[in-house]
Amino acid sequence: MPASLTPTQVDPRGPRFGAAVTTVVLAAVLVLGPGLGLPLLIIQTVAFGAGSLLGLRYQPYGWVFRRFIRPRLGAPAELEDERPPRFAQSVGLIFAAVALIGALAGSPLVFYVATGF
Repeated sequence: MPASLTPTQVDPRGPRFGAAVTTVVLAAVLVLGPGLGLPLLIIQTVAFGAGSLLGLRYQPYGWVFRRFIRPRLGAPAELEDERPPRFAQSVGLIFAAVALIGALAGSPLVFYVATGF
């Protein structure tokens, strides 16, 4: 495969760290509800957008992992293709955007269901 078509490889612990942070953030959004949880939902939507549209290296949680956590760990046993976690970021972006629209439109049901998914 030509170098330009070779998929980007990432440390698999980075996306797992990002998923853990995302879980905590979205759980807080659900607990806080459409009013108080809105700022966290906006932050999470931006994080999903960065990971989906720009790549995992631009996702804020990935940056935290690379800057503060990865230097304290040994080398990963193997690397993984960036495409599946990036696809997951795209799915998260869609659901977060729907939740955001639900919150802004005054529809708590849409907010809670989309955030939960």
